Amino acid sequence: RLFLATGDGKYIDALERGMYNNALSGVAVAGNRYFYVNRLASAGDGRDTRWERASLECCPPNLVRFLAAMPGYVYAQDKQDAVYVNLYVSSEASFRVGGKDLALAVESEMPWGGKSKITVAAKEAVRGAIKLRIPGWARNQPTPGALYSYQQKFDQPTIIAVNGKAVSANVDSAGYVTIERVWQNGDRIEIEFPFAVRQVTADARVRENRGRIAIERGPLVYCAEWPDVPDGRALDLMLDAASKLKPSFDESLFGGATVITAQARRLSNPAAPPQAIKLIPYHLWANRGAGEMCVWLPVREYEPGDIGPAGGFIFYKNPNAAADGWRYLEAAPVDQSAGAQWGCFRRALDGARATAVGAGKKNTEEMIAACAERGTAADLCANYTLNGVRGWFLPSRDELALLYRNLKATGVADFRDQGLADNYVYWSSSQVTVDMAHHIDFADAGRPHYDDKDFPRRVRAIRAF
Repeated sequence: RLFLATGDGKYIDALERGMYNNALSGVAVAGNRYFYVNRLASAGDGRDTRWERASLECCPPNLVRFLAAMPGYVYAQDKQDAVYVNLYVSSEASFRVGGKDLALAVESEMPWGGKSKITVAAKEAVRGAIKLRIPGWARNQPTPGALYSYQQKFDQPTIIAVNGKAVSANVDSAGYVTIERVWQNGDRIEIEFPFAVRQVTADARVRENRGRIAIERGPLVYCAEWPDVPDGRALDLMLDAASKLKPSFDESLFGGATVITAQARRLSNPAAPPQAIKLIPYHLWANRGAGEMCVWLPVREYEPGDIGPAGGFIFYKNPNAAADGWRYLEAAPVDQSAGAQWGCFRRALDGARATAVGAGKKNTEEMIAACAERGTAADLCANYTLNGVRGWFLPSRDELALLYRNLKATGVADFRDQGLADNYVYWSSSQVTVDMAHHIDFADAGRPHYDDKDFPRRVRAIRAF
């Protein structure tokens, strides 16, 4: 409707991206299951198994309505009788131009290739204008606006020919090339869009995507999914900047689809050699069982302040990763409690006394083994799940100090203290005595202290990977 009101092709750019990616991803290849979450990353915890039925009466009918309406988005005609070719979909349509009949038949490789041919059918010569939409992705603009951009721009132009003779492909401000002439029966227009594999970056203010790229080819967005990556771990991939992105046609993938091969390293072990991965069109994900998936792929190591694979904040990079078996510490983006007891008040634990970085996980395990109480700081962390990711624990004293120093003190993460000193103290997993455990006062410049285990303090979970 916005396109019909303005004639601006940017609205069709948005429609095309949604059509080939979002709408199709919601339906299983078999056509009998659906969902509409359209996540850009998945921990593979089973939430992304499509439904056969659900008490959401609005969704399947909306999809059916879209599919039924979709042919009406391919072409348009304005009050001056100009015919717009908006989507390059193999199809046929007829129009009245200047009081005469004009029909178009489109043969297109889209969305797998950039070539399309339009054949004109007319009983008599017809003067009129045919407007060909040149997609934003063929003009170095992945989406309308400045939110996303291509990492490398290319100069390869769109090629247009009429009856085998090249014509001007100058694009107007609305995103169209207009060919106005007297059309004869059998005239043909041939179009070839540049169809390279592209790397998309987001505006630097989108911190979730800092240090990451998305991959697309033509109108299709690609993703890494568990069957096509080593050990099924798509969330631990770091795309090798030196690797070439090579498209190829895979006949075995749901009847045939273009895939992209690349090389990637492990974020948790970046020193290891790169390994081969395969990227598939995003609309085909979640058709081979539950498992990890990722669209925005890191191209560098995480730094404190980055958004981690679970959706929390990276706050420490371990220089001894090879020996310790983990590279990063990630903090949950929200508190697990505004006031929970440490637990085991007036009970000495055999463990949970270590204070160093790297000790929090073991401390938490020892706390849970010794304390049967539910709702304690350690229990809340151990049972926390974020975006399907588990494995969280209560930080040790020194881990908590790092969390304060690299997130709170730098203003990266919002701990919602609003300047209030009361109870803005976070428990660590480091025990001091039978009655006491270490904590850190986030509202008082990160002052370390210890207090009674039965006093309610805030809880913020972390994890190592």
